Amino acid sequence: MFNKMQKKLCALAILAATSTSVMANSVDLTVVGTITPAACTPTLTGGGAIDYGTMRPSQLDPADGYTVLTMKEIDFAIACDAPARVAIKAINGRPGTVVGAAEGAGGFSVAPTGVSLFGAADAPTAGLGLDGTDKIGGFSLRIPNASVTLDGAAAADGLQRDAGAATWNTGSNGLLFGNTAVREMTWSAAAAAGAPGTFTNMAGKVQVQAFINKASELDLKKPIALDGMATIEVVYL
Repeated sequence: MFNKMQKKLCALAILAATSTSVMANSVDLTVVGTITPAACTPTLTGGGAIDYGTMRPSQLDPADGYTVLTMKEIDFAIACDAPARVAIKAINGRPGTVVGAAEGAGGFSVAPTGVSLFGAADAPTAGLGLDGTDKIGGFSLRIPNASVTLDGAAAADGLQRDAGAATWNTGSNGLLFGNTAVREMTWSAAAAAGAPGTFTNMAGKVQVQAFINKASELDLKKPIALDGMATIEVVYL
């Protein structure tokens, strides 16, 4: 009887081994991974604050015109975790507050007659906020092409286009705000002039010039706080 049991146990063992062998005669292989685009972060020195300090009513245009303030400048940079092709665009943070014409499709207005910003009579502008219902003024922003470096080398040219357009225009004036359409800006490297450059680090200067509304349009018996804001956003190409 013991021999019979041995034979049965052996038979079971063989069957079990055979069954295990059948179940393990294939195995799946999977191929996984993630393609992650480069991530780029824009920064402005000083937290991005352009401070015109304290002004007196006596400093405003005595002929009741617009008062154009001095140009101010801060450092701007884009840092990417891998080589990338990107552009930037601006978003108006104070819509409906600029002195002059209403904003166009690009989100910004055109400086009113008599106001020249960066030497241009028609520079696109954003508002400086409201004092009650009074419009305080406006400002324009530019990034001079001569200030831009890509990975430490001077950029070959500044490029601009209306957002979504197929081609880039060379000879950018550096003005980032757009009036009739959202404006995108980038830069070309010396090795590929006329086309957006690929870079890991971009450095340059942001220049801002503001103007104040006519004194007759403001309540100068109390403090008025300038409150302009624009957002610079990275666009991946």
